[in-house]
Amino acid sequence: MAPLGITVTNRGPIPPLTVLFSNQRNYRSPYSQQAELGIEREIAPGVSISVSYIYSHTLHLAVAIDTNLLDPGAVSATLANGRTVRYRDWNSNPSFDPLGQVTAKCAASAFNCFVNPLILQNNQYSSVASALYQGGILEIKKRFKDHFTLIGNYTFSKAYDTSTDFNTDYSPQDPLNLAADRSLSNFDERHKVVVAGVVESPFPGALSGFELSPILKYNSGHPFNLLSGEPTNGDNHPTNGRPIGVPRNSGLGPNYIDADMRLTWRHKLSERSDPQLTAEGFNLANRTNYASVNNEVGPLFAIPTALGGGGSTTFNVHGSAAISPSQPLGFTSAFPKREMQLGVRVNF
Repeated sequence: MAPLGITVTNRGPIPPLTVLFSNQRNYRSPYSQQAELGIEREIAPGVSISVSYIYSHTLHLAVAIDTNLLDPGAVSATLANGRTVRYRDWNSNPSFDPLGQVTAKCAASAFNCFVNPLILQNNQYSSVASALYQGGILEIKKRFKDHFTLIGNYTFSKAYDTSTDFNTDYSPQDPLNLAADRSLSNFDERHKVVVAGVVESPFPGALSGFELSPILKYNSGHPFNLLSGEPTNGDNHPTNGRPIGVPRNSGLGPNYIDADMRLTWRHKLSERSDPQLTAEGFNLANRTNYASVNNEVGPLFAIPTALGGGGSTTFNVHGSAAISPSQPLGFTSAFPKREMQLGVRVNF
């Protein structure tokens, strides 16, 4: 608390290379528009099939917009694959641009491209991002009968958005054109399959009380961003810079397959004693499910020859186990391999 008679303000000279943060005036809270339609029908005694559709459109999501950036004008660049792209470039020195490009505005004066050239960023948290999810679900269920139940579920979906997070590390490549960052979401999971069942022992005596619960899961890979590791377009944002001409989230991560199982044995010793033994296995096939990809690929990205690219520039790329983790697109981590655990529980 300030001493009596002293007013505390945030006015005064701003030190050079400062990063500022502020909130958008008339900031709006996010909201979503949702709809769902489903049909279920019994096709045999105890067996049903259902089809459903889910729609979710979310508006006014938070994203950090750098308001220190003015429109510098666009430059054209020809990539290694012969494709010509246009992008905004805030570089004032051609030696700082991977393709040696500068705009006339920035070359004439930094004040033409930055509100205040002495500060690095002026990030304003704004409620202007959006997301869209649409999914179709097919499900088959066999209700528990004759000591057996089964559930099979397949989801086909698409998720789009214009921002991953309000953190400035995920700010748009071009804050003057947020729509250019609209792409598949990091959370997009095109295909997902889950098959699960429960089997109870039908036998009496010593073989009674056993319950087997297998589950099989599969999902396709999630998109990821290709990063250059530097502010490629000269916007003073080194963490979100993408290679020249690369759209947002144009990489596709590895798929995931997992088979788990649980075996439970329960035996009632008395009215008050009910011991339960459990054996669980995870990733029983011991499959290597990769978890992350080295997505820092440099400002002039070209598919490595080891991946069949011959050095040509292209997008919609995949990670690969054939490349070391230190190289672009090499896998850098993996989920746990096969795991087993035993448990004992006594209710009394």
